[in-house]
Amino acid sequence: MRRSKGLWVPISGILVTFFLLSISLAEGEFIKKGREGGIAFLSGGVGLSEREILKEMGRFYSLKLIFSNKKGEYLSNVNVEVFDHMNKNILTTVTNGPWLYIDLPSGTYHLEASVRGDRKRISGISVPERDSKVISVLW
Repeated sequence: MRRSKGLWVPISGILVTFFLLSISLAEGEFIKKGREGGIAFLSGGVGLSEREILKEMGRFYSLKLIFSNKKGEYLSNVNVEVFDHMNKNILTTVTNGPWLYIDLPSGTYHLEASVRGDRKRISGISVPERDSKVISVLW
């Protein structure tokens, strides 16, 4: 009995190490981090564990986009272009999963998103100064 208690500490340490390593691998391998023209973004969310990691990483971003079809199935490899109020393209990216976080300054934007040639345009996206906005895009 005493012997099994003595093994618990090293085993739990090993498990914690594997957990942290898996988070690190998921972030490095699947979650796309980038910056374009001063606009930071994150994308990913393939699988529940990756969505949990991305949710934590993106909590201070001002805009979250979720891409899915009408059946409720998440979509990835979505081409996204974000335009400012002057219709200037400020971000172009392809998502690594169904979630895209963008850290935009407060203001009004529009975006174009396309998947497999089917394009959607969303206008009048108002990003608040101190909060975040979530938009679902359905095909």
